[in-house]
Amino acid sequence: YQLTDRYRRDDGRVFLSGSQALARLPYEQLRADRRAGLHTAAYVSGYPGSPLAGYDRDVTAAAALAKEDGLDLVFQPGMNEELAATAVMGSQLAVTLPSCRYDGILGIWYGKGPGIDRASDALRHATFAGTAPMGGALALVGDDPNAKSSTIPSSSGATLVDLNMPIIYPGDVQEAIDLGRHAIALSRACGVWVGVKVVEAVADGTGSVELRPDRIVPSIPTMEVDGTIWVPTPSGRILTPHTLQLEKEFHEVRLELARRYGVDNRLNTVPVRSGDDWMGIIASGHTFHETVEALRLLGFDDDDSLRAAGIRLFKVAMPMPLDADQVREFSIGLQEIMVVEEKAANLEWF
Repeated sequence: YQLTDRYRRDDGRVFLSGSQALARLPYEQLRADRRAGLHTAAYVSGYPGSPLAGYDRDVTAAAALAKEDGLDLVFQPGMNEELAATAVMGSQLAVTLPSCRYDGILGIWYGKGPGIDRASDALRHATFAGTAPMGGALALVGDDPNAKSSTIPSSSGATLVDLNMPIIYPGDVQEAIDLGRHAIALSRACGVWVGVKVVEAVADGTGSVELRPDRIVPSIPTMEVDGTIWVPTPSGRILTPHTLQLEKEFHEVRLELARRYGVDNRLNTVPVRSGDDWMGIIASGHTFHETVEALRLLGFDDDDSLRAAGIRLFKVAMPMPLDADQVREFSIGLQEIMVVEEKAANLEWF
């Protein structure tokens, strides 16, 4: 076992931090693409800030290993957050040019809560422009709801919702890898940027994770538009009247496909239920893990004790877009529902 195995191995068990798990994500995806016969590249840019303060260091290490393997993983630190977001937007538009040398380019932007506030105009344009079917674009948002290293406590969920980005919220290091791969597949299939919410406990947390090449095999939803199967096509024509058509496509096709992706791949699950439940608890990402720990401290040591008390749990890894039918099915027979989340009622909106 070598320390570089945390980035290079695709099977077995490795030990790494959440930040390192997210840094291995583009490297792992490039290897998966190569096995699938695709010639892809990856481009990472952003601006550091806790809890993603060390992400640039971790991506630099992964990029050096990728170069040794003949894979094109480029890390370019951003002068600021909005310039980095604009550059990642360009990674998706590159495939529309005849000079592009790749089947697609995976783009990853990173920044903390104030960074996404600063870059919101660039990210809003990027979400409209869309993503390439063999590329994909992620926005890794370092959230600091406890103000561990920020001037004020905050949560970026409302900002991501306003930007019309589907949200993926990993709760630990294993989920950072698994849900990260889902986020890329979601972005490629649905033509959307995907916001990945990364709190301090996940970014700075460490753990052993299980790896297999076939661990994530996504189910890809399709939709017929004007008699043909719709395929994402990024466009830099961010001007009226073209943007009106993009807006229609975004809400009627892209976000609908994103909702179906979450349902088809069971990103939101009900891990604990019985036939006599009266109370339901809904939580997302790391907040779900904290909720389970709080229940344990109250004496509910395992799933059976929760079932005996009539408590049903809904674990939400993709809080936006949230499928209404899943929520209705979870709610059947319940007298009360408690939604647990940080700072603001983002999940509760839906």
